[in-house]
Amino acid sequence: MDLNRVMHYVSNLLPFQPVITSHSFRIGYISQLWKDTKDIEFVRETIGHPSLNSTSGYVNQMGDEERQNRISSIE
Repeated sequence: MDLNRVMHYVSNLLPFQPVITSHSFRIGYISQLWKDTKDIEFVRETIGHPSLNSTSGYVNQMGDEERQNRISSIE
């Protein structure tokens, strides 16, 4: 069974049935790392991006409210 199918199955079991995919999970994880550390280089190294520009794209494209909503939807 592929990862997105498992995540879709699990999301259907949750009370509000959020749409959880591997990509949304990754964004939530990156957001949580950023929230906890505010250290973009640490986040980049942790997730394995070769370029800081890739990581900053994930962090900068979300405002604080959107970041929090994404984090809350997977907690």
